[in-house]
Amino acid sequence: MPLNDRLKMRHLRTLLAIAEQGSLVRAAKALNISQPAVTKTLTELEDITAQLLFERSPKGVTLTAAGRILVRHAGAGLRTIHDGLSSLSSHEEGDAPTLVIGALPNVGATVVAPALVRFAAVWPQARLTVRAGYNAPLISALKQGALDMVVGRLAEPSAMQGLSFEYLYTEPLLLVVRPGHELARLSSIHPDLLYRYRLVLPDASTSVREAANRFFMTLGGGLPRHTIDTIDLSFGRSYVLQSDAVWCIPLGAIENDLQQGTVVRLPIDTRGTEGPVGVTLRVEHTPSEALLQVLDEIRISAAARIGSMARLNTLR
Repeated sequence: MPLNDRLKMRHLRTLLAIAEQGSLVRAAKALNISQPAVTKTLTELEDITAQLLFERSPKGVTLTAAGRILVRHAGAGLRTIHDGLSSLSSHEEGDAPTLVIGALPNVGATVVAPALVRFAAVWPQARLTVRAGYNAPLISALKQGALDMVVGRLAEPSAMQGLSFEYLYTEPLLLVVRPGHELARLSSIHPDLLYRYRLVLPDASTSVREAANRFFMTLGGGLPRHTIDTIDLSFGRSYVLQSDAVWCIPLGAIENDLQQGTVVRLPIDTRGTEGPVGVTLRVEHTPSEALLQVLDEIRISAAARIGSMARLNTLR
């Protein structure tokens, strides 16, 4: 019989009581059961683990090395179960957690939205607010406690004091145009052709704009002069679809449009524009159970995206 089928909660409670009391008799009193019942449970546990957990003596019992290991993990396990039951109780009683999440445009639709769909199925009473914007003001709001987390690119090192960043994946910038654009009909494009069109770029204050600037410098033509700067996806999409503009945008922000054929990716290698995407939290803030659940769901969304990004990021 597998160990986990034989091990019961009473075994762990008895183990911890004996370790705390240092005596089978005192453990029995603490558990409000008979001393023979404590002895029987301990014998069962030692049989299950195939380890001697306590050294017996006339003065009581002391933990063996194996016993100390098991006590450490049993204590942590029972605390986790207790916390989970407490959270479930609060959840069922209708407590409504309030979460405010900051999200960059490149992660809102592809990471945060599906994560919150799953979260809301478990926490239907939760009050959720998602604030989109630039990285810098979102990070500032996080530090001030106005946000619970920020999902987006890694901030500058100078801005990360008191914060932690959990890496999820990297994503590049892409160049896209409307279907039917003359560049979309080409199997290869000389970089000089890009400068003939107006370019829609991330706002100058964003980290992705810095990556875009570096990319255009490597093309040899210098920084674009005829540009429109914006992080407004609705505006960028509408402008590109009504013009011959070329849109330089993170893959995550345009992924759904690429899959639906709303825009077309140009066959230009943008390697070197990749940036780390992840979750930023306050170091000294203890996350609530609801926030931890959201974080788990975001990890799931991010993991699911890696394969789809690899397919979309393959040059034609």
